[in-house]
Amino acid sequence: MLTAIAEKIERLLDASGQILALLPLLLILVQFAVVLAVYVFSSGNIQLQESLQYINAMMFLGGAGYTAVKNEHVRVDLFYSKFNVRNKAKVDFFGTLFLLVPFLTLFWITSLPYVIGSWRILETSVESAGLPFVYLLKTTLLLFALTLSLHAVSALIRSFIAMKEG
Repeated sequence: MLTAIAEKIERLLDASGQILALLPLLLILVQFAVVLAVYVFSSGNIQLQESLQYINAMMFLGGAGYTAVKNEHVRVDLFYSKFNVRNKAKVDFFGTLFLLVPFLTLFWITSLPYVIGSWRILETSVESAGLPFVYLLKTTLLLFALTLSLHAVSALIRSFIAMKEG
């Protein structure tokens, strides 16, 4: 049963990662359009320039859980690679439990009021011609917290099972 939960979470994160994988192409195309507008047509577009922040936020903050579930995140590996499966599972379990979970708890506690406040006033860009959706941009913080929280649940389940079996 626990394995089934972990698999569902991982499938969800994998699907989100596949969708978000299109964003680098969009980022390149928008950046190209901005450069073209400025240097060829001598015309700037604040909304187009600001959209780069939105794309970046979706790409990096939305993709955090996917990156973690694929084990492609940054790891300081002094001893881990030499550990057997059971010891790796212990490091993963206790690292997730005592480092990632407290970080995520603090992140949820601090970012939720920040995002809610932005939604409450439907925050807009400081630029008069900018995008009127800053509250959506700030919501990507919660997307980050959600995807990484889902990964943490999956990682705890997987490493717990590996510790018991190993």
